Amino acid sequence: MMKEKLWHVRLSDTHPQYQHVSFRRRPGHDNYVVVVVDAQRLIRYSDQHMHSHFVIAPANTWAEGKRKGMFDFLAPPNANERHVEMPIVSFNEVILEYREPVLKFLSRRRVRLLRYVGYMNGRHRTRYLYFAGAQEIPVMCHEGQAKALLHYCGTEPVQGNERVTSS
Repeated sequence: MMKEKLWHVRLSDTHPQYQHVSFRRRPGHDNYVVVVVDAQRLIRYSDQHMHSHFVIAPANTWAEGKRKGMFDFLAPPNANERHVEMPIVSFNEVILEYREPVLKFLSRRRVRLLRYVGYMNGRHRTRYLYFAGAQEIPVMCHEGQAKALLHYCGTEPVQGNERVTSS
């Protein structure tokens, strides 16, 4: 069996029992690349999701059992377990149109560009990692969105052992 490539996330020195989490790519997503993102920026763009019910509250507000469950899920695997898959995200840009009242019976049309990060999976993982002190997090993103994600949240995109260059 071929050894799979892992991406390591450093946690705070005060995080109990383990100070790093290792992620693997989700298989079968060949048109996705790995982008290492700044955790704080990723959270900021996640919080701007146009559907607020998709936004996860900060991990310090979670019930203790929920936090413990994520702590256990992200813990280094035993010999017969696999590493956890990294979050899969999308970077979205949407033009919002709305009416701004001017007078009681008069309004003007306004347009606003909304940029946000959405998740295919990994919203809770991301929140917990940020809570645990992660500064950078590897995420999978469709190759067509990698340049925008890198620009607004990232450090650099990579695919396997090779760098992905954006022109």
